[in-house]
Amino acid sequence: MHGVIDTNVLIYDTFEDSEFHGEAEDVLESLDTWYIPAIVLQEFVWFFKNNGFSAGETWEVLNGYLDDPRFRGLKDGPETVKMAFELLKSEKISLSRFNDAMILVHAIDKGVLVTFDSKFRELARRTGLKVLP
Repeated sequence: MHGVIDTNVLIYDTFEDSEFHGEAEDVLESLDTWYIPAIVLQEFVWFFKNNGFSAGETWEVLNGYLDDPRFRGLKDGPETVKMAFELLKSEKISLSRFNDAMILVHAIDKGVLVTFDSKFRELARRTGLKVLP
């Protein structure tokens, strides 16, 4: 099984004292392939920056995901951006959720979204996606 991974899954997996650490760890372990959009990697790095981590500390954690054989990076091209804006308009979503729309476009392509964000889960289900966990 595979899934498009949202940023919160990586954050919960990374920090053992986080609310959903066990679930995040379990769902990642259950997947054969982790599809991770470029925007998720950017959000992950911003999270570390905003929480006072150094570039070295951030790279150590990020590199652990990049080096995992299950990791597959997804690029955001012009078509992804266009489709994300179409989703924003058709679902009447605020521009503040553009990042979610970008991730969702990839998830629609791959068929599965992995997130703990309840609003994002609801949006994904409206589009007919399978959502984990």
